[in-house]
Amino acid sequence: MAQGIKVGIIGGGWPGGAHARGYKEAGGFKVLAVADLIPSRRTKLKEMTGATREYAEAMELVADKEIELVSVCLPTYLHAPVTIAALKSGKHVLCEKPPTLDVKEARKIEAAATKAKKVVMYSVQRRFGGGEQAAKQAIDKGYAGDVYHARASWMRTRGIPIGTGWFTDKSKSGGGALIDIGVHMLDLAWYLLGQPKPTSVFGMTHHRFGSLVSPDLKFDVDDAAFALIRFEGGKSLELSASWAFNQPPQQQGTVCRIYGDKAAIDVYTPNGSTLYRNFNAKGEAKPTPLKPPRVAGHAALMRHLKQCIAGEAQPIIGAAQGVMLMQMIEGIYRSAESGKSVDVK
Repeated sequence: MAQGIKVGIIGGGWPGGAHARGYKEAGGFKVLAVADLIPSRRTKLKEMTGATREYAEAMELVADKEIELVSVCLPTYLHAPVTIAALKSGKHVLCEKPPTLDVKEARKIEAAATKAKKVVMYSVQRRFGGGEQAAKQAIDKGYAGDVYHARASWMRTRGIPIGTGWFTDKSKSGGGALIDIGVHMLDLAWYLLGQPKPTSVFGMTHHRFGSLVSPDLKFDVDDAAFALIRFEGGKSLELSASWAFNQPPQQQGTVCRIYGDKAAIDVYTPNGSTLYRNFNAKGEAKPTPLKPPRVAGHAALMRHLKQCIAGEAQPIIGAAQGVMLMQMIEGIYRSAESGKSVDVK
């Protein structure tokens, strides 16, 4: 263990590079191997990590007996099969978001992780941002009192991801803006609310900007989605997400606001995560910037993962949480299709 946990990274795109940097910054890891269909991507990852082994196929890396931890940085439709194969081969897994295409796949991963007695964690990295961690610490210290409502959004005016074409193909992505970027804000707000159990969802999706995509590409997913989620304990969450939306330019970007009976927290402000409390009769409150921790981003994520593998902590976004996250996503899509509120089971 002197060299650290032996890692294999599958997928050489942006997420694979982010995982590589995170492992290096966190310390305690050694990337042994990388895998990608594209040789130039494999070469780039090897140069970043110092890995000495490369594979064209994901399952070749999974079969490498020396590897203890696998980073799955692939299109969504490959998350479940590769993650389950890695678990069956006795490896821990860090899988990119969204967890899976649907709840059924997420449950299969949970079962495989339980049987293998290995760690599965999903790389929903916004939980580990500096401002986001500061907000969670403030909530845990009771500064906001009982937090009961959240408003979260990621609204792009023009930003449909093209990549290799799988993002806009439902069979490979599981959905559009909601499952691609909405999942980040949903997960973060849910986390800051204390991860209450969802009970019902009302959702609406739109497909309005197909003209922005080449006719050669399949585009059968949502480009905008909106939802209201109810949780046990009387908590609620408003969610908005768009790849393309006609809106005032200054509204583009991310929002995450948490409301409690003592205070409110605005995670994304020009001054960073900010606490508002001691409201006067006019509704005025003095803003208090929250100090972020020293370690943030993927480095913080990897540090937490290291603790989980060592048995010193439980994943804050593990297999069970992945199932619940997919239940909410799937519920929003079911509600949008039916036009009615649906129960989350």
